[in-house]
Amino acid sequence: MANPSSGSRILKRISNKTKPFRVAILGQNGVGKSAFTVRFITRRYIGEYDPLLEKVYCCTKLVDGEQVLFELLDTARKEGYTRLEENIKWADAYILMYSVADQCSLNECSRLKFLINCYSKPHRKSTLTPTDLATRAPVFLVGNQNDRCQDRMVSRKAGKLRSEELGCTSFYEISVRECVDSALVVLEDLFFYLKMSKKSRYLFSYTRSLSTDDEGGETFPGEDTPLAAREERAETPTGKDTPLASRRHALLTIG
Repeated sequence: MANPSSGSRILKRISNKTKPFRVAILGQNGVGKSAFTVRFITRRYIGEYDPLLEKVYCCTKLVDGEQVLFELLDTARKEGYTRLEENIKWADAYILMYSVADQCSLNECSRLKFLINCYSKPHRKSTLTPTDLATRAPVFLVGNQNDRCQDRMVSRKAGKLRSEELGCTSFYEISVRECVDSALVVLEDLFFYLKMSKKSRYLFSYTRSLSTDDEGGETFPGEDTPLAAREERAETPTGKDTPLASRRHALLTIG
């Protein structure tokens, strides 16, 4: 007779093999990658880290009723491309982070996006259509430290424009230090995007491509809307002004 305990051990081993959601957080040293990662895991803000330390953080979060195993690679910029190539090939999705107080950090994101295009696919295209965005690994461009108003060098409009020029999936501007949920919003949205069907991703990318400048016009809530404004819209009725969190189900079920 089979031993029930052995069967339970087998089921436990199978359940423990849940595929992790792997995200590489890339960017120039000092833009807040480590603070972003730790804020997501612990909800605490720690401002000082070893800039040369590269580490994978693992945690399990409940996202929309689903237990998700996150593996977050907090990268450090080092000489040579071998390690960077390995990091890009390792990940399912990417966050490119810059500081709004450092123009050079935004330029570094352009270089990193070029390398993602090289290493995450066997071929590279000079221009990306919404269809291309729907089939490639998602890349979110995130401008951090927007609480440093007096030191700002990169406007939100310039960050959003760079995101569109690079063919990034989405754009955010946040303050990891000032907002507890900033990292949570970005990573949950990244996870939900990866779960979308290709048709839903195409619609997501196309809607996002309709966005205009900061002075008004049509925007896709969430990606091109500051986090503070998204929180204020939490109770708005359905429609184009509804925050992304309340539109996820419709996007996930299309097609």
